[in-house]
Amino acid sequence: MSYYLLLSRSITHAQRMSRVLERAGITARFFRPPMGLTDRGCSYAVRIGEGSLPAAMERLRSEGLVPMRVFYAESDGSFSETAI
Repeated sequence: MSYYLLLSRSITHAQRMSRVLERAGITARFFRPPMGLTDRGCSYAVRIGEGSLPAAMERLRSEGLVPMRVFYAESDGSFSETAI
C-alpha cells in the first residue's frame, strides 16, 4: 500500500500536524521515520493516505504547520522525496 510521510522537526510538531489533520477528517499517525530518510535524531513522521496529500498540505499550510520534507512510499518499500 502506498502512502506519504510528512517529516517534522520534533515530536511536538508531528503531534500538532496529526491533530490538525485528524480534525480535518484525514487519518494521520505519527511515529519515528525509517532510517535513511533524515539525518536529524529528533525528527518524526506523520503518515497519511495516498490520496490525502493535497487536502493535508492545504490544511497544514493554513495552520502554519508545514512539514520539513515529504516522501512518497511505494508499495515495494522504497521512498522518493516529493516537492512540497
